[in-house]
Amino acid sequence: MTPPQPDQPLRVAIIGAGPGGLVLAQLLRDDPRFNVTVYERGSPEVKGASLTGYRILITPDILDSLRCQLPADVRVLLDKAVGLSQPNGNRMCFMDEMCQVKCRLDVPASRNMLSISRWKLRKALLSCSSNFVKFGRVFSSYEIDGANGVKVSFADGESVHCDLLIGADGAGSRVRKQLLPGSGRSNTDVTVIYFKAPFTPETEAMIPWASGVLAMAPRRSMVVAYYKDAEKPYGPYDLEKIDPEDSFLMLGMGSYTNEFVNQSKHPDEMTPEELKDECLNRARGWHPLLRALLAISVPSSVFLSHIKTQDPIEPWEPGPVTILGDAAHSMTPYLGQGATNAIVDAMTLAEKLKSTEDGKGDENKQQTVTARVGEYESSMLKRGNAVVKNSLYALHVVYTLGSTSWRSWFRNLILSFWDLLMPHPTDEIEPFPVSYNQSLKKAK
Repeated sequence: MTPPQPDQPLRVAIIGAGPGGLVLAQLLRDDPRFNVTVYERGSPEVKGASLTGYRILITPDILDSLRCQLPADVRVLLDKAVGLSQPNGNRMCFMDEMCQVKCRLDVPASRNMLSISRWKLRKALLSCSSNFVKFGRVFSSYEIDGANGVKVSFADGESVHCDLLIGADGAGSRVRKQLLPGSGRSNTDVTVIYFKAPFTPETEAMIPWASGVLAMAPRRSMVVAYYKDAEKPYGPYDLEKIDPEDSFLMLGMGSYTNEFVNQSKHPDEMTPEELKDECLNRARGWHPLLRALLAISVPSSVFLSHIKTQDPIEPWEPGPVTILGDAAHSMTPYLGQGATNAIVDAMTLAEKLKSTEDGKGDENKQQTVTARVGEYESSMLKRGNAVVKNSLYALHVVYTLGSTSWRSWFRNLILSFWDLLMPHPTDEIEPFPVSYNQSLKKAK
């Protein structure tokens, strides 16, 4: 790694303004030892289909650690992004397509998870960012430029120099492809269609079990979850659009890409309405509650995801270029840990960089920064590869073990036995989300 000039801050260039890239930038922004800039290909306003409008799950300890390190202005907005949980916490379950519960996921680690709005998280992480986030900058390539550091080139022909380049540019990372040309991603052949639905007291009561479910049929699945805003728990019953600031139900319908009911065109060419029809047709014969949820999904909120997973990455020689988040370990959504791991990557890298002590000379500083980046990469790869493996296993439980009717039956039987062996909390009384009697009294 080429060292920065004496008494000059370390020039850090981050490609990609996703959760990981923005968390890293915010953690470094007020430290005079760093001059950080984020280059994002998109615009400040999110347009088109995107997961930005959905949610992530995060553990309380990670959230608390992140809050303690963020600037005060970001911390205030971050607190507003944390959704409300049910009295018994975040509890999910596996069930079949007839809403028969097979296995409850209500261990403490699951119940303590917090739901965070991706939209509000993005707003928080963009707080006071006008000085360090540059939009409309499409990364093209980089090269090691001797004493000048790393030359970063963009699609418009312009270039900048930095001392440390970080690829936080998502699963299709161009930085990773140049840094590790032998790395690849495997196609799982599964496509998930995501929709939002209005979140009102009545639709909240339609959630099949506790905080949500993963309903599994042979070769198909459906996720039901939600985000409930703390300041405005319920939104309007609007089937045309859902404001990104509002609470919402989240529905995710998965199947093998080549087994769509509508074979007239590729899923990418289908309209939002056609994708909704696809989900309804796919759920014929399912429990009426699941079909009712699909019926109130909002077409304009659709997001289509072709699931790929990162092949294991072997350690490489540390240098002036590194990667984080999906750029290093993209995974299936079946553990809900992709964004969380990007945030942990950013926190780990920030901690390592901040622990760099100024050496007595340029060479000492160069060696120290390189060593810290290497420590981060070792930790990131060990953790990231493990989560990728576990998330792929979760997908296999749903699809490989559910590839035929008899396999689905046997898988569900095993899950039922597993449920019997697991400890479960004593349920608190969870009343219907709204009391019409109380509402009537208030109206009078």
